[in-house]
Amino acid sequence: MHKTVAAGAAAGAIGGVVFAGLMRLFPVGAEHRTMIAFAADLVRARSPLIGWLVYPVYGVAIGALFGWLLGRSALDKARAAMWGGLYGVGWWIAAELVLIPSLLVVRPLSISAVDRVRDVALPLLVGHVVYGVILGIAWSLVVEVGRPHRRAARPDINTRRAA
Repeated sequence: MHKTVAAGAAAGAIGGVVFAGLMRLFPVGAEHRTMIAFAADLVRARSPLIGWLVYPVYGVAIGALFGWLLGRSALDKARAAMWGGLYGVGWWIAAELVLIPSLLVVRPLSISAVDRVRDVALPLLVGHVVYGVILGIAWSLVVEVGRPHRRAARPDINTRRAA
């Protein structure tokens, strides 16, 4: 089980870096700040570097949970991408309604919480879905590398001709 958690954390790091790069593209609010500056504000930092690092750290944490939840599931890349995308949507909902309001010191699940996160909702939805798809694909590749490959038994040519 710990190998799948480590695979999830590694895949989450990859997805988190892409997430951060994607968030750099989105302007937020009337000041047209980026989502990187928004992330820095959430952790009470002024440095854009800290804001950029928030996404990979977040990605590693929720990626490890993804690996734990999937356990030893044998998923191909397409199914892992689908589950990753759904996982991303789930974390978007949790982040929008609970995590971000809590970091902004606003009561989660309240009208004021919804007002505070309205401007970042669409960029974070896109980011979480892309993160989730990359997480799923990367997780399936990392887990596949760690699994011993079984060679398919090839029928003997002589027995096939005799039949």
